[in-house]
Amino acid sequence: MFIIINMEIYNDIEILGQQIRRARKQRGLLQTDVAELASVRRQVIGELERGTYKGSLQRTVHVLRAMGLRLAIEPVRFPTLDELSDE
Repeated sequence: MFIIINMEIYNDIEILGQQIRRARKQRGLLQTDVAELASVRRQVIGELERGTYKGSLQRTVHVLRAMGLRLAIEPVRFPTLDELSDE
């Protein structure tokens, strides 16, 4: 699935990765720190942050929990035609 932000298309996985990276940096953690907390290889953290991870959702959730985060599901809101014509 892809989402549009300010008329740019993003893959949802890329946005998730950006959020993981932001949270890790806010906590002052290195990728190796998170990997150790989650008992995964550091490469997994790098792949998650880049949006290229092809592993299981279960492992992703495990990494998020190790960082004190959780994954939430929310409906996608698309811009209305009026909103698009305002641009």
